Amino acid sequence: MTQDEAVQAIIEKVQIRKAQQVTDTASLTFFAEKLVVDILDYCHRDDFPPSLVYTVADLICKRIDDEVKAAAGAPGPLKRLQQNDTTYEWAVNATNAAGILSDADFDSIKPKLNRWRKVVWP
Repeated sequence: MTQDEAVQAIIEKVQIRKAQQVTDTASLTFFAEKLVVDILDYCHRDDFPPSLVYTVADLICKRIDDEVKAAAGAPGPLKRLQQNDTTYEWAVNATNAAGILSDADFDSIKPKLNRWRKVVWP
């Protein structure tokens, strides 16, 4: 599957799953293109594995959910958690939530990507 075909397939799957929440198709296209390019670079491939379309669509749906939560005022990532006497400390000012979310999301699918990764000799 080519890069453009993969992006279109991912966008279709996300729109099916998140029909009411997807109003900004430009952002959706951007996220899909970014993930497809990142995956192709990580896997050293020119073709996009069709079975990863659903993985990427799920990741984008998760990102949409995270943005909806952030817009609703949900706290950001946790910086510190203490069990006795229950202490929570949010990493609101110390981090950029968008960067952390995209890095953590991409890291979460690396085990699936490793199946499709090609070895490149220097």
